[in-house]
Amino acid sequence: RVVGGAQPLFYLFAYEDWTMLSLRFEIHLLTHAFRRDVNDADRAQIILEHLPFYYQKYFKKALNTKMFGVESVKEILGLIKDTVIVSGKNSVVQSMLPDDLESFGVFAMITEEARRYRTRRVTMGDESAALKVTQQQVAVAALAGNPRPVHTVVPGPRPVAGAVAAMSAAVRPGVTGWSARPPAFANGAGVGPAARPWGGAWGGYR
Repeated sequence: RVVGGAQPLFYLFAYEDWTMLSLRFEIHLLTHAFRRDVNDADRAQIILEHLPFYYQKYFKKALNTKMFGVESVKEILGLIKDTVIVSGKNSVVQSMLPDDLESFGVFAMITEEARRYRTRRVTMGDESAALKVTQQQVAVAALAGNPRPVHTVVPGPRPVAGAVAAMSAAVRPGVTGWSARPPAFANGAGVGPAARPWGGAWGGYR
């Protein structure tokens, strides 16, 4: 979709970019949903080693390290350090964005900045910067006792529908059609503690 005569912010996104955007969005939602659901100040954050359990519980799917080309959950979160951090002696998972975002477009902005940074590193010869995301093939199993053949294999996962809809209005910064500044929050940041200040660079990428 073209907005205001400019290309959408996610115009150059490949499968791995959509996958990382979805991961950022899901872990962000999970950390805040867990805090609200437990309603207990003493255990308001998810411990790193418990993250796969709660990810499965909330999203009904496994947090597959192999899919992201890494060996541990901590390494997965290292891929989205611009959105989520592991902190404290108990290694708790924290989103660096507030839970009252006015627009999910910030996830497209962060993902695009990460894509550009990664592309620059790969272009300069740093192959370690390339993502090793595996495009999963998910077969839809036939119903028990149903003789119909298994459906054609389809790629997964799909981008988060709500985030994509919200991001459809996002365009590349600095081009015609980008008329609104990022929403302001109570702490005074443009889009939250981990997001790029207006006119500056995103945290975590240089």
